[in-house]
Amino acid sequence: MAENTTTNETQNKEEQSSNKTYVFPSKLRTKVDDGHPFIQFNIVQKDDPTGTTDIFLYQPTGIAVSDGATYTNLDMGLMGAGIDLINKGGDPKGNFTQADSIAAGILGKDTISSLTSSFGLDISKGGSIGGLQAGIAVNPYTRIAFEGTAVRTFEFNFKLIPENKKETETAKIIERTFRKFLYPKKAGSIALAYPPLFNIRFYVNGQPSPYMPVIKPAYLTSLQTTFNETANSVFQGTGAPIEISLGLGFQEERQLVRDDLYPNDTDIDEQPNRFFQGGPS
Repeated sequence: MAENTTTNETQNKEEQSSNKTYVFPSKLRTKVDDGHPFIQFNIVQKDDPTGTTDIFLYQPTGIAVSDGATYTNLDMGLMGAGIDLINKGGDPKGNFTQADSIAAGILGKDTISSLTSSFGLDISKGGSIGGLQAGIAVNPYTRIAFEGTAVRTFEFNFKLIPENKKETETAKIIERTFRKFLYPKKAGSIALAYPPLFNIRFYVNGQPSPYMPVIKPAYLTSLQTTFNETANSVFQGTGAPIEISLGLGFQEERQLVRDDLYPNDTDIDEQPNRFFQGGPS
């Protein structure tokens, strides 16, 4: 935090550089020095990797993290039956009951015969009708099969209430910047270039917060803007709204595995992204 830099000097530096920094409210710059928590949105455009845009805001309330994994039921059927039969050990004939013979017939006597013939077992009398009459059903050998992890999403809500003309302009730029980089860019007659990724980071005392989640690079997937949500007034002379409410939705660019967050199984702290700036200046 450069305390001796005046507002005009900071603004001139930002205008001359391809690196843009927007801080709202302006007093957040001094609040950071007092240890106030804040959030940073860092945007790097693919067509201009040397130029970045940084937006610094108060840390919002109600931050939810939804981690999830998907599983599906897998009926192993014949394979499960064969594996179970082989793993039982001992005398196969002693372990294979008359009920097994009926169940095997339900599965398909021609298919299962090749599996059981090596044990000297005759299942030719099995069949679906016999299973119904005997009250015997087939064990499907259902297992739970892992399919993958859910791609995480994050939502943030901010209320920007400017206190002066400069903050009014900053609030407008921040809202327009989020909207601008939600959309793709034309890359030809029919081609579109992906929007940029956002690096999102929580800070406290000018350092990454060890208590908040590490968010991997994410796309902005939704933007809900409400002007004057709780008031019907504008700034005199400019007509600018006195408050802007932002609802931002992000989705990480890919599924994660444990190694993305934790270097090894003994660690409990999530490893930070390589990106780090430290705070608004």
